[in-house]
Amino acid sequence: MTTSSPRLSVLDLVPLPSGQSSAQAVNDAVALAQHVEALGYHRYWIAEHHNMQSLVSSAPELLIAALSQRTTTLRLGAGGIMLPNHSPLKVAELFRLLEALAPGRIDLGLGRAPGTDGRTALALRRSREALEADDFESQLAELLAFGGNLSAGGFPAGHPFRSITAAPYDQPLPPLWLLSSSGHGASVAAEIGGGLAFAAHINPDLALAAQSIRHYRAAFRPSGQFAQPQVIVAQSVIVADSDSEAERLALPLGLMFLRLMRGESAPFASVEEAAAHPYTPAERAQIDSMGRSGRFVAGSPQTVKARLDRVLELTGADELMIGSLMHDPADRQKSYDLLAQLYPQREGRSAAD
Repeated sequence: MTTSSPRLSVLDLVPLPSGQSSAQAVNDAVALAQHVEALGYHRYWIAEHHNMQSLVSSAPELLIAALSQRTTTLRLGAGGIMLPNHSPLKVAELFRLLEALAPGRIDLGLGRAPGTDGRTALALRRSREALEADDFESQLAELLAFGGNLSAGGFPAGHPFRSITAAPYDQPLPPLWLLSSSGHGASVAAEIGGGLAFAAHINPDLALAAQSIRHYRAAFRPSGQFAQPQVIVAQSVIVADSDSEAERLALPLGLMFLRLMRGESAPFASVEEAAAHPYTPAERAQIDSMGRSGRFVAGSPQTVKARLDRVLELTGADELMIGSLMHDPADRQKSYDLLAQLYPQREGRSAAD
């Protein structure tokens, strides 16, 4: 990889296309991971989402485990685990075990959002008090203490959890990445010496992204996992041979966003189903505004490169993490093929590169 070509990685929400089974969607994710691994992509992260018929990513740790047995060089991780939904001890146990399955290839991305609607978040967290608690930092400190391999260094004497071991005890907690779409995560990542992943597909404000990343780099405290700051910027991208073809393939993504805003849930539509949907003028305007804002980028290789080059110029990101939600797995693979041609990767990269 040259200095002018950033690392490329994948963020997969594991879409469930209409007319297909979740089993097939998982098989397609495995096939995509193997495909991008051969192209030299660096990471493959699975997002955590709940109560969505269009996605099969409710348990990223299970998909990571499956992928660990079908790949050899890709770094695999969660992008991310929504920590308030889980016990820090359980997260430490899960990711230590994943580290045993794929030593040196696991990442733990952490977010503070629920990854779902409020009612489902309540079902996950089991109490109104837990739902309304603003205790991400204390949960993170607990996770670090169970991990025992960052600055926290375990629980202090007298702590009720001091005698608890997150098994398997002989495996380290994988490198921690903080997800951010508002800037708060950048401060936390700098403080603990973790990596920073800015979600430009959620918040396309590149000025905010650049400001957050500058703060993170300036305030970064080296840790046992990261000697220097590392920045990923995530972007939703669909690449095709022409702008018109990419815009056509992006129709189901626009419909998914629209349904999310309306509180509806359905399998991920085909291009034909999305094209036939009876949109109101206001709904069409909503979808158009998402594209103009940069929530997703759909276009020819030239169009997409212009946008991504701008992202790199403004943010100075070390790595681009690309999510491509499409109905047809073959179209998804081609999109990642075209992207790799724009930013050539070194094929056969080792996990340590």
